[in-house]
Amino acid sequence: MPDQSFELDIFRDLLEGATTIAQISKDEKAFTTLYNAFRIADARAFQSSLNQFGLFPRCRFICEWIRSKECIFLCLELCGPPKPIDKPDPRFLAEAIVKFTANPDLVTRLAAILDKRDRAAFGELVDKLQLGPYCHLFCHWVCTVRYRLMCRWVCTIDKIPVPNLVTELQSAGQALRQLLEYRGAFDQAVAASNAGDSEKLGAAIRGAHILNCHFICEWFCSWRCALVCTTFCIKLPIPVIDNQFHEAFQFAVATAHLSQNPTLLQQISQAVGAGDAAVYNRLLTELKLQPYCIQLCHWICGLRCFRFCRLVCPPIYNHPWFTHVGDFDILSDFDPTGLTNKAEAGHGGPNFGFFSNLSLRGFCPKYDPAHAGAQMAYRFLYQPAGAPNPTAIVGGPGGGLVSEVLVGSRYTLWNANPLTLQSVRIRGTGTTSPTPPVGPPGPTPPDHYIVPDPQGWVTVDINALDDGFNGWLMGFASDVAFPGGDPAPGVAAGTAVPSGNQKNGFNAAIIFQATRVSTITAVNGGAAPDYTNQLSLIHINNWNEVNLINLQEFIGPGSCSPLSTDLHILYTTDHELLANWFIDLVTAATITPAPTFPAGAGPRGAAATDFHNITTWPTCSYLVRLHTRRSLTTGLLDDSDKWNFVTFCIGKK
Repeated sequence: MPDQSFELDIFRDLLEGATTIAQISKDEKAFTTLYNAFRIADARAFQSSLNQFGLFPRCRFICEWIRSKECIFLCLELCGPPKPIDKPDPRFLAEAIVKFTANPDLVTRLAAILDKRDRAAFGELVDKLQLGPYCHLFCHWVCTVRYRLMCRWVCTIDKIPVPNLVTELQSAGQALRQLLEYRGAFDQAVAASNAGDSEKLGAAIRGAHILNCHFICEWFCSWRCALVCTTFCIKLPIPVIDNQFHEAFQFAVATAHLSQNPTLLQQISQAVGAGDAAVYNRLLTELKLQPYCIQLCHWICGLRCFRFCRLVCPPIYNHPWFTHVGDFDILSDFDPTGLTNKAEAGHGGPNFGFFSNLSLRGFCPKYDPAHAGAQMAYRFLYQPAGAPNPTAIVGGPGGGLVSEVLVGSRYTLWNANPLTLQSVRIRGTGTTSPTPPVGPPGPTPPDHYIVPDPQGWVTVDINALDDGFNGWLMGFASDVAFPGGDPAPGVAAGTAVPSGNQKNGFNAAIIFQATRVSTITAVNGGAAPDYTNQLSLIHINNWNEVNLINLQEFIGPGSCSPLSTDLHILYTTDHELLANWFIDLVTAATITPAPTFPAGAGPRGAAATDFHNITTWPTCSYLVRLHTRRSLTTGLLDDSDKWNFVTFCIGKK
């Protein structure tokens, strides 16, 4: 249930809104000019009217009031009087909206219908979607989105693009689709919304990895307001309205009177929040506001939703995220096989896998944006393909699964100065450094090391610069999780590696979790963290490539004798992600014509014998090298060229 602070914030909004509306209810002609400017979406005329009242700084309050009123007018025109629904089903409406918004032609058609206020065409669309009993619920959602965009348009001084209702409805539909498709998230969200539990609703939305949280909260608010207000007012007759502008002005006058009755205004708001029809209607009767039953309810409910959704969807700028592996964006730089799809910052490229120490990048704030003052912690886990459960990236002997990364700087006490800067690093060995630091005297303090706890959690240091850790959050020793090393092909140079001896990498997911420090124990026990996202597939290969070279002439007796006529170079290369290989020759001699040697590119390499007639080659020493390079990156550094060699000499002719 909403707390006292929440109710106080809403009351302030309502009282300021009612007081502001009182100032535009003194002149019906000026009011009508202002209202009509909103209706026709003339931002310049709307702002000019507000400036005549001296109220542009209060644009939000006026626009919220007008848009709630205009939605009532529009939906009564398009749907007729509201009717009760037997067992209203939010999933039914959500699925219909998802289907509707997936059809661009239908959404474009709806936008035109709203502009023309075309009741017949709207009715045809509602019938096509089989939403007859849900007409007002559907209309109110569409209207809420439409006039939210309108308020942003008319209340912004700077030039911004004209709001695109079609795109906005499609984006909202996509968010609903994601919520419906994600394992029980929709049912959890319905339960949380019905209970007015912002924390649980936010958790359900975050659990479905929905970036545009406000679309979901706005939809649930629209659903609830339409149902509650219809329930409150269904038994009251809807007055015949001959002049909508005059009726809107009369409602403005009634709203102005509420500013003189703050106690009753607060009680009406609490009745709307509690869904208490008896109290709401008793107060309306006392204030003689029955003709404005549904519009007053929608205005109050809309302002309550504004505050509620701020709790459900805290500012995205402090939202914890896992964003990159090295320089590679986990959303855009990986292909469906877990390989990179392009180069970044001059390294990697299409079809690169990962190896060695991976720097996992993202952001985690000091405090939970949804719970003021609640300190945050985070961890990373990895889950090999087919594994039933993920494994936390934790420290251990030699660092364990954690490789060292610099996460930022912080203020600390050193030489009596509490604002001395100190580097902060994550590593997997030892213990977290004490605060304040201890060490030999000097101008700068020793680095501050944070060692993840046994379950992998790193608590964000409240003394860190900025609002949290932003950058490299963890180093992942992938070669500990997915060992490689010597591929031991079991063949000699010149022979291909049998398929049964070829080594391949591993597919895995990397999972990020962030949660309040107070909830770590619950998350360790299986509860959902406050925030999570993941790289669903990354391909990791820590096997060395096969790089074998020899000379046929050196096999068997006399393998160190000078050569004079024949040179047979035996070579074998192999790796799942071999970028390229080639043979070259190093010598002080000049050979005419210059010999050419084999080279290749692509996975698995090659194996063969390369013959050269060296009868005319000068007497000298020679070094034959076999170069190989893998298509692997740490995200910051690519695999380097490596070579193996064999030497020989051509003796006296």
